[in-house]
Amino acid sequence: MVLLEVEQKFSYSPPLVRLLNLNKGNPPFSSLRYLGTNRFHDAYFDHTSQILAHNGIWIRKRDARWEAKRRTEGDFIRSAFQEINSLGRIHDLICRYLPGSPNAQKNFGLDMCCQFWTTRETYLADRKFSIMLDETDFGHSVGEVELEAEDAVKAHREINAFLDKYSWFFQNQSPKGKLTAYFERFPLHKHSYSEVHDETKTCGSTLGKA
Repeated sequence: MVLLEVEQKFSYSPPLVRLLNLNKGNPPFSSLRYLGTNRFHDAYFDHTSQILAHNGIWIRKRDARWEAKRRTEGDFIRSAFQEINSLGRIHDLICRYLPGSPNAQKNFGLDMCCQFWTTRETYLADRKFSIMLDETDFGHSVGEVELEAEDAVKAHREINAFLDKYSWFFQNQSPKGKLTAYFERFPLHKHSYSEVHDETKTCGSTLGKA
């Protein structure tokens, strides 16, 4: 089976990050390890028709590395993705929808839709859950809990239980993804790509619920 990235976005309060770092919440995490901070630049690409976005595919260049994320279920708040890092496989995926697309040297024939920098703090909690706290260079913050798993349904259940157990940190508010926040901040850049990727439109439930 294919290994998936099963993830859930969440809102968090900056004052609670200190409690997180000290592991002094109620209840504290069973185990918590700080994995460091990194900063990266993301540029997102699509065809002018947004055919990739319409089919649940993100093509981005993170720093110097091309990546494709193909959504296998869910929306952009609560989702499971297959991540592809091979240039050949990324090209093959794009050519399924855009036959004859050029290679990576020509950006696969795609247009850049947006770009921004993110500073990310990463933790490993309870020995299996990755917690990532992102802050962009345009002032938006959002968190994400991630599990790598073959069974997305089981992984979502585990994430839900994890969020409920530590609800003191994972706020019960509708999170706003980075792309949605970007196009709200820079409306002149907004077009149908942002509408297709609007992380809030398909998430009618509260955090941690199906």
